Amino acid sequence: MDSEKEYINITEIQKIMLDILRDVITFCNNNDYHYILTGGSALGATRHKGFIPWDDDMDIALPRNEYEQFIHKYQPQYSNLVKLNSENTKNWLYPYTRISDSKTVAEGRWAEVQNGVYVDIFPIDAISGNKTGQIIGYLKMKYLDVMRNSTRRIAISKEEPFWWLKPLLIKFAKRKSTGEWVNKMERLAQKSNRKHFNYSNAFSLFVVQGLNKRRENFNKDMYFKRNKAVFEGESVFVPGNVNQYLTQMYGNWENIPNNIEKKTHARFYRKGI
Repeated sequence: MDSEKEYINITEIQKIMLDILRDVITFCNNNDYHYILTGGSALGATRHKGFIPWDDDMDIALPRNEYEQFIHKYQPQYSNLVKLNSENTKNWLYPYTRISDSKTVAEGRWAEVQNGVYVDIFPIDAISGNKTGQIIGYLKMKYLDVMRNSTRRIAISKEEPFWWLKPLLIKFAKRKSTGEWVNKMERLAQKSNRKHFNYSNAFSLFVVQGLNKRRENFNKDMYFKRNKAVFEGESVFVPGNVNQYLTQMYGNWENIPNNIEKKTHARFYRKGI
C-alpha cells in the first residue's frame, strides 16, 4: 500500500543526487577522467546553474576508454552508494552504469527497476561518419532497445501507440532475458567505437539512441573539448559548444515553455518503511 511507504519529494531526491554527483566527479577529477554532464543535467547547469526544478535524474558521460576504467576502478566513498552495471548485477536492466543510493527504492509505473535514487554514467562512443551509417547504427540499437524494454514491462497503457500489439512483442522479446539484450547493446556500442574511433569525427551516447534517437550525434570536439559550468555550487564540465548541444537536443532551450510536460522517471521511497 502507498500509505505504508515514505515517498520522498523532489527536494530530497535532488539532495541525494547531488551527493552522488560530488562523489563521482571527485573520483573523475582525481583520476583525470574527462567527464561531462549531458542531457537535462547539462541543460540544468547552463540554464539554472543546478537542477531543473522537477528533474529526478542526472546524466554524466565519459569517453569509452575512461568509462571502462571507471566501471572497474570507481568505489563510492559513502556506504549507502552502490555501483550497478551488467558486470556486477545479475540481469542488469540498462546498457550503462548507474550509481544508486541503497537507502531508497525506485518504483516504476510501467517497468521493472533495480535501484534507488541514482546518477547515470554513459559511455561516449565513436560512430559512423556518414549519415547512412548513422541511420543503420541507430536502427540496430533501436531494435535491441525495444527488445530490452519489452522484457521488463510490468504494465501496458492503452494510451500507448499500438498498445494491443505489445503483449505479442513482450512474448517475443522474452525469449531472451533483459540482461542478454543489454549485453547485445553493449557489444554493438563497443564494436562501433573500435571500428570508427580512429577514422570518424562523429561521436554519440550510442547506447541510449533507442530513446534519444540521433540527437546526441556530434563531432568529436563537442564531447572532448569541455567547458566549465556551475551546478548547485559545484564546478563541473559540460559539452564544448553547449549552446549548439542544447539547441540540437531541446530546440529553444533558454526559455521554459509554459505548457511543458514535467515528466519524472519514477517515484522513490525510503527502504524499510
